[in-house]
Amino acid sequence: MSYIILSCLVVALSYVYNKLKQNKKYNQSLRIFVLSVIIFALCLFAGLRTRYNDTYSYLIAFGKTPKKFSALFAGDFSVSAVYFFRIWGYVIYNYISTSVNVYFFLSSLVFVIPSILLIEKYSKNFVLSILLYMFAGMYLFSLAGLKQAMATGIVLMGIPALLKKQYLKYYIFCILALGFHTYSLFFLIVPLLGSDKIFNKTTVWFCIVIILLGIGLSYFSSFITKIIQLLGKDIQEETLQEGSVNIFRAIVFLIPLVLTLLSYKKIDKESSAENKIFVKISILSTMFMVLALFGNPILFGRIPQYFYIGIVVSLPYLIEKTFVYREVRFIKIIAGFCYIMFGIYSLYKDGAFAMDIFRLVWFI
Repeated sequence: MSYIILSCLVVALSYVYNKLKQNKKYNQSLRIFVLSVIIFALCLFAGLRTRYNDTYSYLIAFGKTPKKFSALFAGDFSVSAVYFFRIWGYVIYNYISTSVNVYFFLSSLVFVIPSILLIEKYSKNFVLSILLYMFAGMYLFSLAGLKQAMATGIVLMGIPALLKKQYLKYYIFCILALGFHTYSLFFLIVPLLGSDKIFNKTTVWFCIVIILLGIGLSYFSSFITKIIQLLGKDIQEETLQEGSVNIFRAIVFLIPLVLTLLSYKKIDKESSAENKIFVKISILSTMFMVLALFGNPILFGRIPQYFYIGIVVSLPYLIEKTFVYREVRFIKIIAGFCYIMFGIYSLYKDGAFAMDIFRLVWFI
């Protein structure tokens, strides 16, 4: 229930912010204040949690942070050892605070600030995008996996460089993100898709390869297992095909792709390179979710979340390009309602209405 309250508060504040932005008589300082309150509320909630998904393991690991800096590099070198993440925890524990809640709060800043600023700058409908951010799973994902969220946040810091075609700068952010989670390697794909046509040859071939990979997962299992092991997961080949991602979650990720297919010609003619890049990022998110339909949801189901910013930012724009002007407002309302229902369903599946799954410190 606490998450529902937070989501309603954040969406309401986004509406206030949007009204302030539209009304020129209010100064910029007031808008910055409201945006800061949104960011603070999100980071505070993240900082107060003590449970949910992998949170408890991070809590235990932080309490065991070594005093000696050299201990962070014990053992053989491995990319999957996420040394930057270890250093981050070491600095906070030894020089800022030994409180795990301070650790969670500061770590959340790395994800929340760049994601909210990107939404504010590039979304065509700030309120709807924030609603998606809260109910469609992007923010909830950040509460589930700390390393993944921080890695995503660092890459999001590099998105403005990507939009300006400063590829070297973008790749530097990607490399830094690898020090927090090895799945950041997938972000290297984004510049390769280009920013000309939505479905250029590279993008089409990527989609085809992902679909074929999913269909023939059993044939490629040995190769994929070696790659995943290289990225730090010790798995067996048979584990790849155990289970499948929730079908409702898959549908949520497929909707932006359907809208893109319906409007790509219009987007190619009328859209800026920035809009096209966010649409392409949303396509990546969708295609990796398609892969998760064929394979282990734990191994493959989190990859789409890395690219969720594409869906959150581009969906309002896709709606505007797909439907005629008089229908857009109604479709956005329907979309908002459906995503709220999906968010409530996700919380229900997590058991949020039977207990406090986040175990916020003031409820302990």
